[in-house]
Amino acid sequence: MTDGQSQNIDRDTLPLTIAEESLVLSADSKLIQNKTLSYLDWKNECKQGLTFKNCTISCADLSNSNLDGLRLENCNILDCDFRDASIQDGFFEGCTFYEDSSQKGCDFNSADLRRTEFHRCNISMSNFTRSDLFDITINDCQAQGCNFEFADFVNIVSRTVLFSSARLTKTNFKYSNFKGVHLEKCDLSESKLIAVILSEVNLEGANLTNTVFAPSQYDGLSIFKADLRNSEISGVDIRSLDFSGVRIFESQMASLMEELGFIIYPDR
Repeated sequence: MTDGQSQNIDRDTLPLTIAEESLVLSADSKLIQNKTLSYLDWKNECKQGLTFKNCTISCADLSNSNLDGLRLENCNILDCDFRDASIQDGFFEGCTFYEDSSQKGCDFNSADLRRTEFHRCNISMSNFTRSDLFDITINDCQAQGCNFEFADFVNIVSRTVLFSSARLTKTNFKYSNFKGVHLEKCDLSESKLIAVILSEVNLEGANLTNTVFAPSQYDGLSIFKADLRNSEISGVDIRSLDFSGVRIFESQMASLMEELGFIIYPDR
């Protein structure tokens, strides 16, 4: 190669080329470890059953891909596009999907995440709008500012039979948007629901024990028979909601009465 030819090389593409070659070499084992991958283009690709350990993947286009069975352990997944991807039965542990510098999460808009599990992950600012989240687990995570608007937590058995399933436990959902979702009888125990949007949300029979329950918007919220024992309930006008069958401890009565404007004095 002459000196003139070498000057025409786009050197910005070299790290990606090297990363992709390394990925092909390990494709048989479906295990990728200790790699840094930027601008990976797997749009419309089928890459089932892959495991990434201690990797950083940034600015990847994974939209409309088949990533069923994807496993991520201790990875950084930054500014990646998972729109319309299938990621059924995924398992993510100790991963970060949030980029501090840009304050952006990943885009899972309309993705299929049925039975996928997030454990001890940071998914803050990620977009799950209209995604399929039936039987999802989000446990012990940071999920501030996420958008779950019209996400689907429901399995439709027939025209008259449907049920929802989700475990959204021990997670900080502060400022997240759950507008229009159906979480009947789902487990949200020990989570922080501070300044969340719960407009047109069904929480009937849901497990809300030990939560911090302080939504910013809750018009059209259905909370019939929900379990709020040992929860910190604040900012909710209980006159605007049907609290029939809601379970609380006796010790929580005083704070709820104060929300109604009562001044509580101790017994003498």
